[in-house]
Amino acid sequence: MIYDHTVASSESWAGMRQPMPLPGRVGGVRDQGRRLGRPDREVDGELAGLVEHTGGLRLDPAFKENLAETIERFNGFAESGVDADFGRGQAPIGRAWNGPNREGSPNPTMAPFASEGPCYCVIVVCGMLDTNGGPVTDTGARVLDFDDNPIPGLYGAGNCVASPAGQGYWGPGATIGLGITYGHLAGPNAAAEPEKGFTY
Repeated sequence: MIYDHTVASSESWAGMRQPMPLPGRVGGVRDQGRRLGRPDREVDGELAGLVEHTGGLRLDPAFKENLAETIERFNGFAESGVDADFGRGQAPIGRAWNGPNREGSPNPTMAPFASEGPCYCVIVVCGMLDTNGGPVTDTGARVLDFDDNPIPGLYGAGNCVASPAGQGYWGPGATIGLGITYGHLAGPNAAAEPEKGFTY
């Protein structure tokens, strides 16, 4: 993730600032972000120190040229207010999680990179927060089969089942709340299940 000094010097922790550190908390690129003079050399140097964890991942030789082109394209979107690649700022949820707007920008979620350095970098790797799928449950936390019939004795709650919100996201803590709620629903329903005999 590449960002400019305006972002790096902001005192705001609002919106989706992470993983960019607050001012005065700048460490190595590997963990918190670092001022870069030559992004291609410095980022690749950091990746070289991580090869045992990344399977040998290194920076593509075209990174420097592609970075310049990407920043130029992004700046054009920021100046026009229309992100033709990812639609930043079009959906209310994107604006709600954006944090403070940059002054003079027609799109509250974007602003052009500064014309001069420094720039900063954080290496971002894959991770997971929520799930968007899994077995579908009914209002009693019973897992449903392909015909929407409850599977006897099978219950689900939390992130291991499909969210009752569908493609929506109710906000921070929703996954914990759903785990507690559906766990509470599943408990008495499971206890009321008829006793099953097993043959060995």
